[in-house]
Amino acid sequence: MRECFYRIFRLPCIGLVLAGTLTFAMQAQTQSPPDQQPSGMSPLESRWVGNTSGPFYTGTADVEPGGSFYIEPYYFDYRTRGSHTVNAPFKLAYGLGRNFEFDLYAPLVFVRNANPDANVSDTRHASSTGYGDTVAQVKWQFMKENDRLRLWSKPSMGLLFAVNIPTGRYQGLQQNLFGSDQQGTGEWNEQFGIMLRKQFKPFQLYMQETDLVEDPVNVVGPYSLDNGNQVPPGQKFRVVDGDQFSSSAALEHVLIPKYGFGYLIEYLGEWQFGRSLIFGPATTPSYSYFNLMPELEVTWPHKGRFSMTWGGGASFTLARNNYPAQFTPMFTVSILADLHGAR
Repeated sequence: MRECFYRIFRLPCIGLVLAGTLTFAMQAQTQSPPDQQPSGMSPLESRWVGNTSGPFYTGTADVEPGGSFYIEPYYFDYRTRGSHTVNAPFKLAYGLGRNFEFDLYAPLVFVRNANPDANVSDTRHASSTGYGDTVAQVKWQFMKENDRLRLWSKPSMGLLFAVNIPTGRYQGLQQNLFGSDQQGTGEWNEQFGIMLRKQFKPFQLYMQETDLVEDPVNVVGPYSLDNGNQVPPGQKFRVVDGDQFSSSAALEHVLIPKYGFGYLIEYLGEWQFGRSLIFGPATTPSYSYFNLMPELEVTWPHKGRFSMTWGGGASFTLARNNYPAQFTPMFTVSILADLHGAR
């Protein structure tokens, strides 16, 4: 049954590829050249309409021009019953040229956990701060949209490959800190995904489908699994996670293009299955959840070759299975440097 659901969840990826190929074939002879400015859009709108903070979880298929870059610190405040985790990744995106982009995520993690033993009254909470797991990612944009005004014209599409580098602490944890000193998983993970972005003034549509393969790791408790379950202190455990599939999309409405002011409605669904495609049956619990995120954004300042975009919102868990309900305030700022005036 899980394998059946797994194939069903993969269908959006196939649909994105087929839709992109079909629209490309239909538009190839009728659309204007990609670099031509769309009619009805002022030069200022054309230059800055793409410089919005965008969604928090759904990536964009577009890549930075060669030599241009942006930095983007994030703030995610995950709140569940008895636990409070702040994940603050710092993203660097750099255009490699030839439709490639390199991204690096360097996270700072703060964890505050309640004492799981209600009979102990001396310390009710413990907290720790540390450096989390580093993520390196390469994106390739294999299709560019050529009409920002119409929904059914050719979209932008791209592929991603990411590697999780286990730089965060996950072993030698202190029992009196209730697991708050765990800032990583200890796993080398590989992620593959496909992304789509389509502008149709004044809206933008983002979609992303990814599959995450989590490599096994041997741990000694205390250790937190992906769904929050705990490995007891002193217990040895071999973590074999099932494949993790995620689907996300966002609809962005740019109300004032000049200032990149608008709002987004985004969703994220994630499923971890009972089997890995590479490493066999999982030893960790399967789970799933579905989150909805309303978000606001604005661009300021936006002069010359420099801009800053600000975004804020919150994530709410609407449906879940074997996963804790979460409420997550989140913020970001994107600092863009258009060194060659090509964006």
